[in-house]
Amino acid sequence: MTAAPLLGLLLALGCQANKSTQQAKPTGATSPAGDAAAGSAQDTAPATPPVAPAHVMLPRSPETPPRRTTRPLDGKELARLAAFEFKDFQRQDRGATDRSIEFRHTTATRPILGVTVTIEPCEHTPKAQHACTAMELAAWQARRDELAQSLPPDLAARPDTRFELGTRDIAGTATIYTYQLGSFFGTDERGQPVGAYSDAYILYYNDGVNQIRVNAAYLDDAVGDIDHLLAIAPPEDLEKLAVAFLGFYVHEWK
Repeated sequence: MTAAPLLGLLLALGCQANKSTQQAKPTGATSPAGDAAAGSAQDTAPATPPVAPAHVMLPRSPETPPRRTTRPLDGKELARLAAFEFKDFQRQDRGATDRSIEFRHTTATRPILGVTVTIEPCEHTPKAQHACTAMELAAWQARRDELAQSLPPDLAARPDTRFELGTRDIAGTATIYTYQLGSFFGTDERGQPVGAYSDAYILYYNDGVNQIRVNAAYLDDAVGDIDHLLAIAPPEDLEKLAVAFLGFYVHEWK
């Protein structure tokens, strides 16, 4: 299934990227793993920054408030949502049940940026793991420590690591975002290279019936310190990715 129409959007990425056009695959030891958008370097030093794409095409959605759902999305509807494909992105299924689904859209060119989408129903039972928090900043600030657990401990403890929590308006509707940025490289007690890095903008929204999380993150090789991460994948570009994909799905679900 192909989503249409699509909106061309220039992403100003990779100001200090390598000029080579080689499309090398990320090195496993230095690539982020999992949905936390955090990587570790255990065997190699930070790689040369990858080539930046000139642009990617982002999903287009109406400039209207999100469509409100009236019942938990069933497996058929979740599968329909997960089947959309977008130019300049490669889609990957990451797991599904009868009530929830997760999938990822990854840029086909470097730097590799991933948009991981998770959709599931709200739970309203006491102590529910997937209860929907009201779309008010104060309510989400009470969850700040929980949300910050996506940062690896080595990064969370560093004074130069950034973790932000705030609201992002989409067509007059409040959503919640977190932004995390950190990088650390050094050696362990045996003199072996170690490190971790994270550069991710995560957007949350629910209508009281269903909820969606969109995690836009840098998923390519380690590039060194925070300044290098910012040069290749600044928060403004990750925000554009998250907003475009969330906007698409909350206008498409029904």
